[in-house]
Amino acid sequence: MTKDDVICDLGQQLEKKIAIMKSALADSSESASGGETKSEGKYDTRAIEAAYLAEAQAEQLVIAEESLATFKRFDPRPYEINDEIGPGALVEVDQEGEICFYLLAPTAGGLMSEYLGCEVTVITPDSRLYQELAEKKMGDELESPALMVTGLE
Repeated sequence: MTKDDVICDLGQQLEKKIAIMKSALADSSESASGGETKSEGKYDTRAIEAAYLAEAQAEQLVIAEESLATFKRFDPRPYEINDEIGPGALVEVDQEGEICFYLLAPTAGGLMSEYLGCEVTVITPDSRLYQELAEKKMGDELESPALMVTGLE
């Protein structure tokens, strides 16, 4: 498995998430306007609540679609072992004796994939870990969280 395979897997995860969100939005939109939520009295607010839910889900869908579009444009450069860590780097770290990988990406923070039998976690520029790893090199250590950079791709 390569870094490109990891990125492809993460893109597919985003696409699946969007498909699920679209289905949920369709269901909540139907609930907002369907016969099952017809008001049974002046205090029955099911249709209003369903409409609020559908509106919020629509907003989240827009954000997810923008994230996917950004991720699809994401074309990280290859890194050599002696380079400084930057956007698009797949960083191997030893975190308290456990090998972990982080992918520095512009979006999709928190998504996870697998690389060489270990978990890869996507981190974005908004995260403190991304900011602390940026410009570090192989062998550099961080105090919080306690980790050492052991590889870079």
